[in-house]
Amino acid sequence: MDLSHVNQADFTKADHIILNYLMSHENTLYFETASEISAKIGVSPATIGRFWPKIGYANLKEFKRNLVSQNSTTPVSKVKKTLSALPDSDRTTSELILKNIEALEKTLRLISPEAMDTAARLITQTPKIYIFAPDASYGIALVMRYRLRRFGMEPIFLEGGSSLYESLNNVRKEDLVILFCFSRILAETTVLMQHRQNVGYSCVVFSDLLSDGLQNTEAFLYCYRGEPTEYHSMVSAMAVVDSLIIKIAMKSHDFMARIDQLNDLRGKYQKLIRR
Repeated sequence: MDLSHVNQADFTKADHIILNYLMSHENTLYFETASEISAKIGVSPATIGRFWPKIGYANLKEFKRNLVSQNSTTPVSKVKKTLSALPDSDRTTSELILKNIEALEKTLRLISPEAMDTAARLITQTPKIYIFAPDASYGIALVMRYRLRRFGMEPIFLEGGSSLYESLNNVRKEDLVILFCFSRILAETTVLMQHRQNVGYSCVVFSDLLSDGLQNTEAFLYCYRGEPTEYHSMVSAMAVVDSLIIKIAMKSHDFMARIDQLNDLRGKYQKLIRR
């Protein structure tokens, strides 16, 4: 980051705090908002807003844009250079692809490898698995169930609304509940989290919400999906699920035997149902 052109003669104490933060957190600035920076350094968002013109930028967004152009070592900047060469008619597509790459990078920085290992262990060792996946996460959960079948697992989907109680009545202490919770915490999620305290079942949570309640589970898997006012992609959630499936395969002792059994099954009936 080159800020050698900045004249610090009229800097306030808060300005120096902001500048020091920028200089020491270059690798994470791409993914942070002004509010997040404000909370971390104890300087008001208004003060941060007044800081950017002092170093030659209109706002944080413009500063980030320049930072990316300066730094050719990040995957995002390399991809952005490639996408910038596309015709204007493809610019919307390229910007969306870039945001997805940014979401993957931030997810990679914030997700816990230990949580991934714990989630894989719980899934391979728990006889009965339940999944609650509302709205857009339902599609991701379907892919997850499809993959888990190869390990001999058949997760049970929990329905929303009052129908949740019918299945929840069957969940036992030795079971595992997988929660997909994005954008906001639904009433059903609150019920599942509170009932967990009573019954004692384990939870694996996929979420873009850094909430203490959600993180206080056996495995919290963070999936960054963009800022609150932006379009929320499911790319990072799918990437985390894919990574988890690979970890499960590594921990599954009879995975290859099941794959051989699946291939034998396909071979036996391929004349009737071709793949």
